[in-house]
Amino acid sequence: MFLNALKQQALRYPDKTALKGENRTWSWGQYFEAVTHAATQLSSLGISRLALELDNGPEWAIIDLACLSAGIVIVPVPPFFSETQKEWVRASASVDAQIGGETMSGWRRHAFPFGRLQIRPLPAPSPLPVGTAKITYTSGTTGEPKGVCLSLNGMFWSAQTLADALAPIALKRHLVSLPLSILLENLCGIYIPLLLGAETVILPTARTGFEGSSQFNPQCFLQALTAWAPETLVLVPEILRLLVHLHQTVPESTRSLRFVAVGGGKVPTPVMELATQSGLPVFEGYGLSECGSVVALNLPGAVKRNRVGRPLPGIHVTVARSGQLSVISPANALGYLGEEPAGPGVDTGDLATIDEDGFIHITGRQKNVQINAYGRNFSPEWPEAEAMACPAVRRVVIFGDGLRHNIALVDAFDGQQELARQQLMQISARLPDYARFHRLLFTSEISSPAMVTANGRPKRNAIWQSLKHTILAYSEEEDL
Repeated sequence: MFLNALKQQALRYPDKTALKGENRTWSWGQYFEAVTHAATQLSSLGISRLALELDNGPEWAIIDLACLSAGIVIVPVPPFFSETQKEWVRASASVDAQIGGETMSGWRRHAFPFGRLQIRPLPAPSPLPVGTAKITYTSGTTGEPKGVCLSLNGMFWSAQTLADALAPIALKRHLVSLPLSILLENLCGIYIPLLLGAETVILPTARTGFEGSSQFNPQCFLQALTAWAPETLVLVPEILRLLVHLHQTVPESTRSLRFVAVGGGKVPTPVMELATQSGLPVFEGYGLSECGSVVALNLPGAVKRNRVGRPLPGIHVTVARSGQLSVISPANALGYLGEEPAGPGVDTGDLATIDEDGFIHITGRQKNVQINAYGRNFSPEWPEAEAMACPAVRRVVIFGDGLRHNIALVDAFDGQQELARQQLMQISARLPDYARFHRLLFTSEISSPAMVTANGRPKRNAIWQSLKHTILAYSEEEDL
C-alpha cells in the first residue's frame, strides 16, 4: 500500500525533494530506492519484529516504511520511556531485532546503512492479533505500558482519509516537530506527506526544541521555524502556547504556516481563541492510538469554537448515558498486546457531547472526574484549561475528589508567583463554587519529567502519590 504510493511518487517526480534531514536530502526516487533496499536487507535476515529506537530523522521514515513493505512488525520505542520501560517493550512484544538504542548483551550486530542493527534468536514469540503491522505503546504512565496492535489497512485508511481532507489546501512542506514514535506524528509526518507528494523535513528532536521527555527549548523551535519555513505542523497544546507567543513577538517565524493541527490533550479555549484571533491557521483535532490516531478534526470552512471537529468520513461516534465517547472506525486497533482481540467499537474513556452539526466537544476524562466531599462532580480538565489563560501560569493540576476544598497545584513562571495567584483567583471567581481553586499550592514538581506525559498531560496518579499528604492536609485547613 504505502510502498505502491511511494513508487508512484518516484515515477512521477523522481528528482523532486521528498525528505530533508539535518545533513542530507532524498528525492522521491532515492526515497523509494532506500525503502526497497532496506526492506530487502531486513527480510534477508529473517526478522519478524523490529524495535525502532532512533531519534527523529529521515532514516526513521525509511525504516518504518521498509518494515511495513517487508511484512515485519515494527515497534517504535518512545525516547521518553525509562530503560525499564524500554526493556518491557522488547520483552512484551518479543522483538527479535532492534535499530538504535544501547548495545545489548547477547544480541548479534549486523551491518545496516540506517543505524546500528542488533538481532537475537527468539524461538517462541508472544502471539499477536492476525494482521498486526505495528505495535504502538501508550504514553508510559506505568512501568508496563500497553501495546496497541495496528493493522496496515487501518493505518493506510487513516492516512488516505486525512490526505483526501487536506488535498484542497495543496500543502507542500511539513516539519516534524514531535517524536516520530508518537503515532500522531508518525501518521502526519510520514504517511500523509507521502500520499500528498509533499516534502517532509525531519530533524533530530533537539533541533526542534525537545530536551529530554518533557522539557522544551523555545529558541531551538524558533530557529527550526525560521530556517525551514514549514507550511504544516502538528503540535501538542503545551507547544501551541509557545507558537502563539512566537507569532506575536517574531511574526516572520510563523509567516509560512498554512495548517497547524493541535491535539494530544485538551486545548485551553483561551489559548485557541488567541491563536485564531492573531491569524494563526490552527485547527484542533482529537484522536487516540486505539482508534489509529485521528478521529475528528476541524478543517478550513468547517470549524467550531471549543470543539475538536467532526469525525472523519467513515468514522461513527456515539455518547453513552455515562457521557463516555465511543468510536467505530476502519482504523480501530486490532486489540492490546497479550489481550483478547478488540470488539468493533472503542470506549475512549473521554467524556463528550456531540452537537446538532456533528461536532464533538470533549469535556474531560471519565476516570478523572472529581467528586468532592459535598457530592458535586466536575472534570478537572475544565478549570485547568481555564487556568491556561493566565500568562503567569505554566501548569495547573487540580484535585478535589473526596476533599472539603479543591487544591490547585500551580507551577508559576519564575518570579511570577504572586501575579499567578491574582490571575487564578480572577479565573476562579467566574467558575461555579464546586469547580473553583479553593486552595493554591505552588510547586514546580508538577512540571518535572516524571509527572508529565510526552504530549503534555499530567500524570495524575504519580502527582497524587508524591504530594497526597500535603494535598490532604491543605484541604482540611479551616478557612481564614
